[in-house]
Amino acid sequence: FVACDYGTTNPMRFLDIWDDGSTLWVEREYNWDSRKQQRQKTDREYEDDLQEFIGAHDCAIIVDPSAASFITELRSRGLYVLAADNAVLDGIRKCASLIARRKIRVSSVCTALLAELESYRWDSKAALRGEEKPLKENDHSLDALRYMVNHLADWRVSIDGET
Repeated sequence: FVACDYGTTNPMRFLDIWDDGSTLWVEREYNWDSRKQQRQKTDREYEDDLQEFIGAHDCAIIVDPSAASFITELRSRGLYVLAADNAVLDGIRKCASLIARRKIRVSSVCTALLAELESYRWDSKAALRGEEKPLKENDHSLDALRYMVNHLADWRVSIDGET
């Protein structure tokens, strides 16, 4: 699988994820930050980058459904695209469950994802209002990972029968 968090002004992330049926192995990542690069890419340029990233391998591409134009571009080139389930809180809980059970393994070459895992934070102002809400900063690789995890069957992410 390749899980994508789409961004034009925000960073674009691709995660190369191998699912062995028990564990998710995040092997490589693609990062493009238009703010740092001082240049935005088009959907066509991102698709070219994705084609280079996946090479000759057949795989499913999981993309945030809000990236409709990018999904259209991918499908027009014959790629198999799945619209991601972008449920945030359930996805975070599922990711946390898998991480706690060491069912997500991340290669050391995935520096952006590893940095985001270390810096992920919850919104303290929302907590004062009784809301569980993550801060929407430095989470683009984590969003891509969440899209992949939300794609898994519920039994894969459950602990003691609960998801």
